[in-house]
Formats: sequence, C-alpha cells, structure tokens
Amino acid sequence: MIFRQALPQEINFIFSEGYKEWSKNRTFEQYCIDNAKEDVYGTRYVIDDNNEIVSSLIILKLKDIVGKRAYGIGSVLTPKIHAGKGYATELLKNCILKEKEDSFIFLFSDINPEFYKRFNFKILPLKFQRYEKSVCMVYCNDVSWNELLNCSIDSIPNYF
Repeated sequence: MIFRQALPQEINFIFSEGYKEWSKNRTFEQYCIDNAKEDVYGTRYVIDDNNEIVSSLIILKLKDIVGKRAYGIGSVLTPKIHAGKGYATELLKNCILKEKEDSFIFLFSDINPEFYKRFNFKILPLKFQRYEKSVCMVYCNDVSWNELLNCSIDSIPNYF
C-alpha cells in the first residue's frame, strides 16, 4: 500500500468515481470542469494498492485564518468495492501528517462525523455551520481551536 500524489493519467478515474457520489445533477463533463478548478490550488493524493487506486482525496490551500495556514480536505472517496478495508483511514493519516501542527485543516463531512473524530477533527459550533447536510469540521491544536472560536463565520471556508 503506497501513499502518493495522484498522477495526471489517474485524474479521469478519480473524477469518474467521484461523479458516482457527487454528480449533483451535472453532466460528467461539467463535473470534471468544476472539479478540475480545484487542481489549481490543491493536490490530489491516493492510496495505491498493487497499482490500483483504492482511495483518493484532495488537499486544498485555503486563505489563512488568524495568521495561520488553512487547508481543506475534499472529495474523500473509496470505491465501494474497497470500502471497509482501512484505505481512507490510511490516506487521511498520511495527509494530516503532511501539514504542520500550527494550521487548520477543514473538511465538510457528508458521512457520519464520528469517522473523522477518530483523527481528532472537531465539529465546529452551530454558529459556524452553513449547510444542513454537511458538517463542517476542523483539525487543529487547542490554541488554534480557541482562536478559531473567536472568529466570525466569514473566516470559515465555504463548502469546497
């Protein structure tokens, strides 16, 4: 099992798997156009198991918050045939380790947030929640958490 950046020739496969989950009434072509925009400020990572992509996500560079770097983790996906084998867990662990301790890593959970709590992501208070179906969560140290709680909702990224 290898953690690595996605290769350009793998993006179409990653998009086709993502489209199955997040088409949002778009054509596949429009889905690809929308998601390719993220590649300008993000990096896609995968877990490769025997030359097969078994999990993927993107880390996005967001606007700094209270003078600290901020990132977003998006499009966390494990194809159904590989679900439940720990691939997304391995991918998230590796991505979190890539970023420094003194930063914010946001995500919007479309699944049960308990999965992300295992990695010490915290659910933001209700005053920071904008979306009914996606829970905004953040990974950060305790000092940064307290600084974030004193911010306005305008400091919190929109769904990415």
